[in-house]
Amino acid sequence: MSDTISCEQELFGKLPDGKEVFLYRIKGGGSVSAEILGYGATIHRLFAPDRDGKPADLVLGRDTLKEYMESPNCTGSFIGRVANRISGAQFNIGEKVYHTEAGSNGFTLHSGSANYAKRNFTGKVFERDGIAGVTLSLRDNGEGGFPGAMEVSLTYSLDANGNLRLFYEAMPEEDTPINFTNHVYFNLAGHASGSVAKQILQIDADYFMPGLKNGMPTGEILSVKGTAMDFNAPKTLGEGFASNEPLIRSLGGYDYNFCIRGRGMRRGGYAQDPLSGRCLEFFTDMPGVQLYTAVNLPDNFPGKDGAMYQKLHAFCLETQNYTNAINWSQFPSMLYRAGEKFESETIYRFYAK
Repeated sequence: MSDTISCEQELFGKLPDGKEVFLYRIKGGGSVSAEILGYGATIHRLFAPDRDGKPADLVLGRDTLKEYMESPNCTGSFIGRVANRISGAQFNIGEKVYHTEAGSNGFTLHSGSANYAKRNFTGKVFERDGIAGVTLSLRDNGEGGFPGAMEVSLTYSLDANGNLRLFYEAMPEEDTPINFTNHVYFNLAGHASGSVAKQILQIDADYFMPGLKNGMPTGEILSVKGTAMDFNAPKTLGEGFASNEPLIRSLGGYDYNFCIRGRGMRRGGYAQDPLSGRCLEFFTDMPGVQLYTAVNLPDNFPGKDGAMYQKLHAFCLETQNYTNAINWSQFPSMLYRAGEKFESETIYRFYAK
């Protein structure tokens, strides 16, 4: 194995109950490296070089464990058992109704207090076959109203080409919905660089899910053609932000799920910062991707290294199932039966041109 590919563990902090939280520093090829926290299975830092070889940290985050614990934004964290929204904070499996935690809008967002973003994972470091990384695991005992317990893991790894791979696994003991994602906030110019309006995005999607003003999808699938949701041809995010379409104006940006073309593991699209040349290409086996441009980020939100984050200072490409699929039969199922293994993979590929 190349000396450049490795994973090391160090103490990041301690929880109020005295339990240790570790940081896992992964070095891959192409000068790409990542720092992963056991708390929330969080992508804390992610470095990739520009066209001149100069690396920058491309993800928003916080400096300390205490700040991550107090943060409402799930920045960079593993979201489960069910990412995104559940209408009415309830769902049926057969004749049985399950009630999950409702927020102020009356729906469940990111599983409420059961969200994995607020859990401390157990890590196991590995270096093998040209890759290095960490497997982070926990037992979900059915918190937040979800049925049954299940073993959960997320493996982060980097390879010689600088591909960051996220591999999710779960084994439920009862029938349950499962929809995992990662809420990493990207800014390809660097996490403290301000607005992403000049960054370019392309998404391989002909359809998207419109939503209400509170972000809850309507259940419809609409064509992107002729709308600000059409990213089939690359365009700047700012072009979308400037649109007068009600769906953009109501949120002040994007928080919508796009239906990625095809099935199985395939390319979902890419983003680019023209000034630095940094590019991000993503691949997934999930049906959709939630494009979120930090529209709910508080003003002057304190971030890493003294940065102050604002709305539209980042974008998220959250690979996942269609929002609220547990309650809408027309969408791909997120229901997994007892003993049925859940597996999913997402790859973020970094390069410069």
